[in-house]
Amino acid sequence: MPYTCSEVAVGAGLLLLAACRADAVPLHPRPALSLPAQLAAGYALPAATVSAVLRPAVNAAVIDGELRCGDEQARFHVLLPEGPPRPVVLVLPILAGGDELTRAIARRLVARGFAAVWCERVAAALRPPQRGAELEQLFRRTVVQNRMLLAWLRSCPRVRGSEVCALGVSMGGMVGTVLSAVEPELCAAALVIAGADLPDLVVHSEEGRVRAWLDWRAAVDGLSPSGVEAELRRQLRSDPAALARFIPTDKVFLVAATLDDVIPKRNRTLLWEALGRPRRLEIPLGHYSMAMALDTVLGQVADFFTTRLPG
Repeated sequence: MPYTCSEVAVGAGLLLLAACRADAVPLHPRPALSLPAQLAAGYALPAATVSAVLRPAVNAAVIDGELRCGDEQARFHVLLPEGPPRPVVLVLPILAGGDELTRAIARRLVARGFAAVWCERVAAALRPPQRGAELEQLFRRTVVQNRMLLAWLRSCPRVRGSEVCALGVSMGGMVGTVLSAVEPELCAAALVIAGADLPDLVVHSEEGRVRAWLDWRAAVDGLSPSGVEAELRRQLRSDPAALARFIPTDKVFLVAATLDDVIPKRNRTLLWEALGRPRRLEIPLGHYSMAMALDTVLGQVADFFTTRLPG
């Protein structure tokens, strides 16, 4: 009797999960250090209030709209499961990718009983004419826009806006580290195929987009990779390595791909160490082939989030 596609997918997921390696929960998780006011000020909302202009509803399970706070604006989306208001997962943008994966993740989280929300990304990262200063501005604006969405969620009656977890994939995981440091009310954060020390990561990544950007910097600015790294160390202050210490270890779940050449191993390890060695799941795939394990990963993430929610 032939197997169905769903049966094959479930079987492959079980085999993959069996091949994964999970680090034990730390016996003595590190408490977070207090975030210095001067550092927090760099990610402050530009105004005291956040307003939302909602678009006409497509159906009862969808909310789309635009947030405004001072001179900052952000488009956002909400997917809702059936039933009463549910806890929320904030899906952070993949700055080097498109919207399709974000929506796929959101739909799977809704199927697991969470409301899923996300902001449209400010812009793609590591594209000409961006240099270090523009990348720092992009990173900070991304954090601020997601803080705007969190502020609006707290007064939204259709979700449990005080029960919010954050999920970031790739560059979204690095944004998630910074956001978790400046938003201590988040219940938990899952950081998937992410790393720390961005200046080092950028010049050693095998990602095609990153290599093309480095070639452009060499052609236009005459900068070698070491020159780009030095520039980024001066200008790119929003680095997970600098902010991870302000997040409680037991609030974080890391997912790493052991064959990842986009996020080098030393950068993956540095993030884990900077966070106080939190719970970690390692999957024997590469950065992009991790898509094969999406359901496996989201199942583990959803279970972790459930343990972190009040009650």
